Amino acid sequence: MTRNVITVSPTMSVRNAAILLRANNISGLPVVGDDGAVCGILTEGDLMPRLGSNWGPIGKGTSGADERHELSNYIQIHGWSVAEAMSRDVISASSDTEIGRIAGIMTSHGIKRVPIIDGFQLVGIISRCDLLNLIIDAPVETIARGDEALGLAIRTRLATDLGIGHDKVEVVVKDGQVQIRGRLDSDVERRAIRALIERVRGTGGYTDRSVISPASVSNISDSAK
Repeated sequence: MTRNVITVSPTMSVRNAAILLRANNISGLPVVGDDGAVCGILTEGDLMPRLGSNWGPIGKGTSGADERHELSNYIQIHGWSVAEAMSRDVISASSDTEIGRIAGIMTSHGIKRVPIIDGFQLVGIISRCDLLNLIIDAPVETIARGDEALGLAIRTRLATDLGIGHDKVEVVVKDGQVQIRGRLDSDVERRAIRALIERVRGTGGYTDRSVISPASVSNISDSAK
């Protein structure tokens, strides 16, 4: 994660916050109050409604909760301070949260960054770019040398990761060349097997001799009609 996080205060002007976003080539800023606690987050998405004609007069007869909602939208679009434009519902994680869980949070909520907060204090932030760097730097799986070890590793991963046992596919390895034989249920299953094998370092090549079950092909054709 990034530990030296650029933050803004609730009383900063929206214009100055936008300048910070552009100058630092980032798309979001945690908002930190005088007590050091995160009270919101300001993103490019929060500022976009300020462009163009995104406001119309409150309609006659609007009252109660609807009126308050419309007025809150007006303040968010036209208010001068960060406090008025920011999102107050901050989706965050703690420093001991697994990285896979954080990636899931980003995906499920459609967000680009997750502040890392311990005891109400901001300790860092993880962005999509940080996750991409982890993917780039991730080591390829390494196994012991030899055809027998390579074959055993692939069979084990097929069973544990994909639920595909030796009763369904046969793995043959010779001089590092991996060959898969068997009857599969779908092309997706075939592609998943290929993806798994290509992750294992030590393979000198991959040949797919599998076939797709005729019943599966027939079901796909019927569903397309």
